Amino acid sequence: MKNFTIAAAIVLVASGIIVAAPSKDAKYIGADKCKSCHSTEHKGWSKTAHARAFDQLANVGQEKNGDCLPCHTTGYGIGGFTNEAATPNFKAVQCESCHGPGSEHNGDATKIVRAPSSIICAGCHQSHGLHPKSSM
Repeated sequence: MKNFTIAAAIVLVASGIIVAAPSKDAKYIGADKCKSCHSTEHKGWSKTAHARAFDQLANVGQEKNGDCLPCHTTGYGIGGFTNEAATPNFKAVQCESCHGPGSEHNGDATKIVRAPSSIICAGCHQSHGLHPKSSM
């Protein structure tokens, strides 16, 4: 998943689809921090399956399954979610799963992926053949 995300980012930047992105030093901050400026977006997201993605794992006893966590949490294995006890603020598919780590954004549109490509979505929704294309 990590290699896919890096490869997808390179393709998107090279093609001009992404015109801004966080630096390699950016850190994950969690949806609650994003909410302080983007309350309307946060409210909409909170009603989606993405907001409950981790709960879906927990409901079937897979909340510790490292094969599932990259797609059901934010930043697993790359500086975000590590486990439910240590990093509960990164449970679920949050803003930064698509827009990238937000620590440097702070209102600067050049420090965040503003318009993520559907390639990012496909990394989870189609890569394992587990989810139908219309599951979002």
